[in-house]
Amino acid sequence: MLKNGSWIWLPTCPDDRNIYADFRQTFTTCDSTPLFLELSADGNYAVYLNGQFVNSGQYPDYPEYKVFDKLELTEWMTCGENELLIRVWHPGQDHYSYRKEQPGLLFAVYTQDRILAASGSETLCRQNTAFQNGEIWNLSSQLGYAFAYDTRRENELPFTPSAIIEKHAELYPRPIKKLDIGERLPTRLVNLGTFREYPYEQMGQRMQNAALAAKYWDETGSVWNDETVFKTENNDDGLYLIFDLGTEQVGFADIEFEVPEDTLVLCGWGEHLHDLRVRSYVGGRNFIFTYYAKAGRNHFFMPLRRLGLRYMQLHIYGQEAKVIYAGIRPTTYPVEIHPLPIRDRLHRKIYETCVRTLRHCMHDHYEDTPWREQGLYTMDSRNEILCGYDVFHETEFPKACLRLIALGIREDGMCELCSPSRATITIPSFSAIWLIELSEYLAQTDDKDFLREMLPYLKRVADSFMQHIDADTGLLAAYTDQQYWNFYEWQDGLSGTLGKGMSDLSKLTYDAPLCAAVSLGLQAAESVCTALGDTEYAALCRKAWTMLNTAAESAFWNGEYYSTYKRVSDGTLYHGA
Repeated sequence: MLKNGSWIWLPTCPDDRNIYADFRQTFTTCDSTPLFLELSADGNYAVYLNGQFVNSGQYPDYPEYKVFDKLELTEWMTCGENELLIRVWHPGQDHYSYRKEQPGLLFAVYTQDRILAASGSETLCRQNTAFQNGEIWNLSSQLGYAFAYDTRRENELPFTPSAIIEKHAELYPRPIKKLDIGERLPTRLVNLGTFREYPYEQMGQRMQNAALAAKYWDETGSVWNDETVFKTENNDDGLYLIFDLGTEQVGFADIEFEVPEDTLVLCGWGEHLHDLRVRSYVGGRNFIFTYYAKAGRNHFFMPLRRLGLRYMQLHIYGQEAKVIYAGIRPTTYPVEIHPLPIRDRLHRKIYETCVRTLRHCMHDHYEDTPWREQGLYTMDSRNEILCGYDVFHETEFPKACLRLIALGIREDGMCELCSPSRATITIPSFSAIWLIELSEYLAQTDDKDFLREMLPYLKRVADSFMQHIDADTGLLAAYTDQQYWNFYEWQDGLSGTLGKGMSDLSKLTYDAPLCAAVSLGLQAAESVCTALGDTEYAALCRKAWTMLNTAAESAFWNGEYYSTYKRVSDGTLYHGA
């Protein structure tokens, strides 16, 4: 149905970074048949019909693999005129789960037998200036821009006709399910009081550095209900309140409160209260957003960014406030859990915690963490995928992850650090892990059609490693350019350095972990090629990993134990960077 629409965007836009745009179109229907919307956007969208939130969440993708969603709108439809509003957030900045591409929106609304609306010049649009557009602080370098909302700037610009744009995109249906967006999770007020602001440089420090003066509170939380009025004392700068979701959770921020006058509100989140507050500032990361409230009742729901947290903290720069709710609406990937029959109570609790953690790292793709990065790494995803095979008995989700990684393979034959992204560095050993992931997927599914799709990507990665093997020694040396991080594990002596040896080649080493990872990767590539009948390439992989194993055994074994590194210049064996 999307062929009936055109790619559109704002006709004028002062900046291409961190842009919020609203697109509005009306249509009339009294049809009793189901109503659907198909759409694709760069980079994320939220859909509203007749003022009610419907859904959100553009799948992370590439121009050559641009994903569209199909949403049913029937529940929110009215007989007569309907107003569709699609809010698009275009980050315009590469981060660990987004590649900067040309902004745009494509959509079509239809019933089973007719098109009711489609994106085009009749679609009205405007930049949403209530959100801070352009430069803003980062949540983290991995997550990109934070967000800030100002009710004083709502409806500041009029709607005007959209511009039809030329945008290259090969469209594909969403390869996995949409997230389930739940209702508000219960929260409990666990700390409250007043604060005074202290100097800060980063936005996260604004909350982190504030002096807090706690008041007594009922530990059961019964002191708090939507009629409770909190007030400041001693001319402090405002009120602070900390809410506990009870467990680690992931979802969309949702806050609702009343204030007697326009006022600024800070909202921070974190996983613990070791500082007697949330850790809103962590080494340059700012886990905080701002909301400038209007006098009266305010409700802010943000379905364009996920938060990972247990605790939420509000700083309200006013003399009094009622807080109706502060927490999240959870976002969960719909899978069936097939629990293991564990009789031991402690082991069962550990298992259940692990399953919950795995699901918290499962949204558009597997993630290393739902809080700090939300990135799809090959090493992290391998562990998650292997666990998921046993827990969920499902293979579409890992298949989609493996494809995302493949589509991001760089010109040098290495996987991007995270997919989809354009990171400044990559980890060579992680690319070898992706080859292993492919062979494990084949063993689980026997899905040879998908592996044939992956075969050209597999060969690019395997070729890159085989070309890096030193013809004289049969070993792989550490990568020397600054774009490579010779990382193996977060342990002393294994965490590596960026561009190791580039500035001082006397420090250049052959790395046993790299040789081992590449050997396993080439063995995996051989098994895939053998299964697909490509015996010629399988033989190349076998020859390479056999030579590599023989050379590594000779190079790293000193007669008593294996060493981690061998210095190229003088053959010294040692462990430690």
